[in-house]
Amino acid sequence: MNHLKRKELAFFGKITAGITHEIKNVLAIIQESSGLMEDILDITENGTFPHKDKFIKSLNRIHGQIQRGIDISSRLNRFAHSPDHSPASLDLNEITEQMILLASRFTRLKNVVLESSPSDPPLIIKSDPVSLEMALFESIEILLSVIGSGGRITLSPRKIQDKFVLGIGYENTVLLEEDFLSKISSTERWASLQEIMASLGGTVKVFGLAPEILLYLPESINV
Repeated sequence: MNHLKRKELAFFGKITAGITHEIKNVLAIIQESSGLMEDILDITENGTFPHKDKFIKSLNRIHGQIQRGIDISSRLNRFAHSPDHSPASLDLNEITEQMILLASRFTRLKNVVLESSPSDPPLIIKSDPVSLEMALFESIEILLSVIGSGGRITLSPRKIQDKFVLGIGYENTVLLEEDFLSKISSTERWASLQEIMASLGGTVKVFGLAPEILLYLPESINV
């Protein structure tokens, strides 16, 4: 990636990170105000405040959405800081968890559940965070382009014969191995994914029986 492109990424990241901080400030004010309303309701005698139970239920829903908003903002903030350092030490479990939050909306549109199967112990590599996140997202998009509605996509970091691997597997109706391989290799995104993986010093393969896309990554990227 050339110097100008890296600066552009850093610019977008910095602006996005700043906006996420502002969103979290808004959520904090809403949380404080709803907490005050809850305190007032707690000291209000029963029977003196019409529909008190409904207000409490609504406040509980507000609290739930505030926490969801804070979680989304925190993940987006971390994503926005991805271009800050490259290469960087990355925990593949954290990368997959972050991608679940960032990509879940796209899988929900096809009624597909997106989940992770974390490695124990964590797998740490030195790589380019932006390119790795792009590769993982591209893999999810490839699967969504060839599967039907429903099912489950599981992100599973692991080691295979001392190699660091990110698996992106799909579970639903059984697909013939040759059909899956043919559909994957014929997508427009497949060449793009191969290019990204090459820039990371890795490779990508497809395991048809699972079916699963496997991203093979070096322990340390060459820079």
